[in-house]
Amino acid sequence: MKPNLAHVLAVLAAGIVSASAASGAAESPPVDPNLPAYAPRTSGITPPQGTSYVLRDGSIHIEGAEHADFILERLDALFAKTHPGFSFTLNLKGTGTSIPALTHGITPFAPMGRAVTPIELVPYAKIVGENPLEIKVAHTAFASKKLATSLAVYVNAANPIDKLSLDEVARMYTAGNPGGDITSWGQVGEAGEWKTARVRPISGFAHAGFGNYETAKFHNRPFSSHMEPYADTAQILERVGQDRFAVGIAASGRTDPGIKCVALAEKAGGDYSIGSRDDVTNNKYTLGRYLYFYVRREPGKPLDPFVKEYFRMMLSRDGQQIIASQADGYLPLTAHDAAEELAKLEEVK
Repeated sequence: MKPNLAHVLAVLAAGIVSASAASGAAESPPVDPNLPAYAPRTSGITPPQGTSYVLRDGSIHIEGAEHADFILERLDALFAKTHPGFSFTLNLKGTGTSIPALTHGITPFAPMGRAVTPIELVPYAKIVGENPLEIKVAHTAFASKKLATSLAVYVNAANPIDKLSLDEVARMYTAGNPGGDITSWGQVGEAGEWKTARVRPISGFAHAGFGNYETAKFHNRPFSSHMEPYADTAQILERVGQDRFAVGIAASGRTDPGIKCVALAEKAGGDYSIGSRDDVTNNKYTLGRYLYFYVRREPGKPLDPFVKEYFRMMLSRDGQQIIASQADGYLPLTAHDAAEELAKLEEVK
């Protein structure tokens, strides 16, 4: 008997809703009704054999970011229910393990809380022959201390400014900008004691996940020599709270004492946002980020049919509902964005 998909999803979701309500977590974001319902394909979808990511017990080994455990456990369960004979073993030890595992073929795909870095791609491309396929499977979380999040710009609570454009932020953090670097708060319209006060940019380390993301957003210009790097969001925001003239880029959704979040727009006069869940989901927030799964591909070889089917499931309405069901978790894609990601899989022949 074929499994009843609606029943499977109901079972997987059981307890999640009640747990969210009990904890006072934010309500799950709505899933785009235009996403296609998952209609399992079984023809030609058989458990892989003889690959380096299949363990001795026949289970498929998945390695990568530890914060993807919630969604992977439920996605694996759904796939195993709709495709009898499949089983999975998760070995999620961190984003840093993802690309090495993918490089050596011990995972069919690798979940990561950030985009792959150029440094990680060097050994991968040398060993495999081409870069991995990048698939966006969700937006990052709005406010979380455990999951990957979008980024936000914060200033000291005493600072009168309440909005900035991305260009203005870039000019605060980088050097050699065509419009000139922003070094004082007066350059963004502040008056009084703020007019000549020096902007003190604070952020993560340039080589880390935040830094690579910011570099891409800031047109790959070098960071200012005045930028102070810190290891994590807590340290960045603590420093901003201590310095009246500081500006910090850190994880979104934080309300730490002594700081405030600044609304951002791509360009001055545009639509400003502090990166709410709705604005991130609808691609209206300029510092929104994604949860990425990287897929191993080799020159001249098609993708494993199992991998394609797994992503069809994950990018369906049912898969995105699993993602959205996590309390204060990752945010689902729109139907348009999911279709674009699925098209990438079809392009690999």
